[in-house]
Amino acid sequence: MKKAQPVVAKQDAARSDETAIGRGRNGDGVPLYQRVRDSLRKDLARGVWKPGNMLPTELELGERFGVSPGTIKQAVLELVRDGLITRRPGKGTFVTRIDTPRGFARFFGFEGAGGAALNPKVSVLDLQITTDAPAEAKKALGLGARGKVLFIRRLLKHNDTPVCIYDSYLPYRLMAGLEHEKLDVDRIYFAIEKKFDIHVVSVEEMLTASIVGGREAKLLEVPVGSPIIHIERVAFSHNNTVVEWRETIGRSDHFIYKLKSP
Repeated sequence: MKKAQPVVAKQDAARSDETAIGRGRNGDGVPLYQRVRDSLRKDLARGVWKPGNMLPTELELGERFGVSPGTIKQAVLELVRDGLITRRPGKGTFVTRIDTPRGFARFFGFEGAGGAALNPKVSVLDLQITTDAPAEAKKALGLGARGKVLFIRRLLKHNDTPVCIYDSYLPYRLMAGLEHEKLDVDRIYFAIEKKFDIHVVSVEEMLTASIVGGREAKLLEVPVGSPIIHIERVAFSHNNTVVEWRETIGRSDHFIYKLKSP
């Protein structure tokens, strides 16, 4: 197997910060490792390294910032705990993809009956280019009344049992042509990464409990008025560009919440 090579970051944009970091702890009393962590966090936000990219080694980062390997290790561990990067023993440190277990789903999601891991099958139920979208979607995407979105409705099933409905709204100006991709095979984020080189690097989600209406109840195969989990998501690419507003409607009997303290 060919060994992954680290992606070399461009130095010029961050050189002044790195020089300052290498001078040691300054008058503001901020520990070196926190300053290194914050600088690396900025690089990740700018897209210096994209999801799935391998970071330089701790030794290389130490040379770049002019600090000890121990300081780099502390900074890296903080970013690992934040879910931004993942360490793979014997391979290196990689930028986390948003759909991995180290992404948002480590906190909550859906599962099969009795806590079984999902063996999901995703079907595209509706796909259209439209100007019709919820006000929240238009606002998040920065679109006016006539702004076009690509609307995609998908149904996720586990062993032929409906689990949740995904309604995604994507800015068509950035996603023109995505409607031709096989979105019942590829995940949306993988598809836009492959086709447009747009990477989802963070999400914001708001979770509420609600009851299901008639059309969605039929799709989820539950009685009208059954309790559901409702999740609104805003997905961001680099430079805080919003690339998706999503509404998830899920069966409460398949929902889990889990939290592991440090």
